[in-house]
Amino acid sequence: MAQGNELRTFFEPKGVALVGISRTPGFGYGIPLVLKEHGWDGHIHLVNIAGGTLHDMPVYQRVADVPDPVDLAIVLVPARLVSSVLPEIANRGIKHVIIETAGFAEIGEVGQALQTETKETAHRLGLRIIGPNCVGVVNTANRFASVEIMDEALTPGPVSIIAQSGVFGNILLDGLHEKEVFIAKAVTLGNRLDVNECEVLNYLHQDDQTKVIMMYLEGAADGRLLLETLGRVTRDKPVIILKGGRTPAGRAATASHTASLSGEDQLYEAVFRQTGAIRAESLDQLVRLARTFATQPHPAGNRLAIVTGSGSLGVLATDSATSGGLTLPHLSETTERTVREAAPDWMNVRNPLDTGPSTQFSAALRAVVADPDIDMVLGITILPYAIFSSFEPLGLTPEMWFGDIDAIHAARPEKPLVICAIGNERFIGLIRKTSGRKVPVFDSPEGAAGTLASLAKYGSWKKSSR
Repeated sequence: MAQGNELRTFFEPKGVALVGISRTPGFGYGIPLVLKEHGWDGHIHLVNIAGGTLHDMPVYQRVADVPDPVDLAIVLVPARLVSSVLPEIANRGIKHVIIETAGFAEIGEVGQALQTETKETAHRLGLRIIGPNCVGVVNTANRFASVEIMDEALTPGPVSIIAQSGVFGNILLDGLHEKEVFIAKAVTLGNRLDVNECEVLNYLHQDDQTKVIMMYLEGAADGRLLLETLGRVTRDKPVIILKGGRTPAGRAATASHTASLSGEDQLYEAVFRQTGAIRAESLDQLVRLARTFATQPHPAGNRLAIVTGSGSLGVLATDSATSGGLTLPHLSETTERTVREAAPDWMNVRNPLDTGPSTQFSAALRAVVADPDIDMVLGITILPYAIFSSFEPLGLTPEMWFGDIDAIHAARPEKPLVICAIGNERFIGLIRKTSGRKVPVFDSPEGAAGTLASLAKYGSWKKSSR
């Protein structure tokens, strides 16, 4: 099994051979253009038996003709030809290969035979393989991507992705930056002919840029190994997992997608619970959790305070929080006194703290964040857009109503703070702006409270596992 540096070449190649590059628009045609745009011109070499040029770059007819340095091959030839090009790659001295081609075990018996042949050939030649049926890797630190990817998605961040599904990983990358989740590395494993999720977990465990790992998993290549690997990695870095194939119909679908045996869901649930892995129940929750874990510290305990402009939304958040194991204790005497000094008579100063239509949200949030009896805070911002838009021409800003949320958090960075904003999209966008990059903003009180519950649960598990 690859440990740490053995996978580094996949993410930090000196030179790349694209074997079987398409000369017409289609699969693989745009990869050279993307790599050139990202600064890899001169480090990529195109290979196609027809030769000639493509995108103003020479196309070599044989892998043997590719100049130095080259230590990674991306294979794009049809599935029936993959096994025959691997010896050419090995003879050129290349030991790391990404096979992006589909048409292997995921299509049935014929494809399984091709995959078995390819695996035996790779093993005999001493090659390390990612794929087949994948789109490979992304490394934002050096702007290397073996797939067409938006420039905005290469903004470096602390989250790394492991996805069995190639297109899932690619599409996820396309939208994560819009949700302020920024990536360090990503790898799509496909059918896992060789490199599997446990090897990549080990690599990311040692990767300095990776602080949080998010996974889309349809099934484990080795269940016992997954248990051991997760138990080791999660002691240092949170691993958030969205598990596909939970139902019998879903499990059947995985077999025709990445040729995965997804197994019984209860077994995976037990593995995640035992190892401290955080399970996401949906794609939306996976993204919310990644955003929260990437920006917020682990809380000292499970005591939550809610400051809200709506009592009903505070109730919904409370239900979600307490269902997740959080408590809503009384606020400290100092906090109550501070808030009451400026609060109208009708405002109840308790937890959840409902500021209603008063102008006390900012002061209440600041006081609660400073409360030593509170471990984490959820702020729920709400204001009818008709009111906001009518006062906006007069200079009303979200900061005047809800405070400089970014600055409030910066004053107590050791305490998790999450914001929920509901209403008009422009209003939500302005709340995101005043919250800054380090305070997550979600559009669901239940989802926001749930992420804090998961954060506290992981923090508690991590302490107990020491």
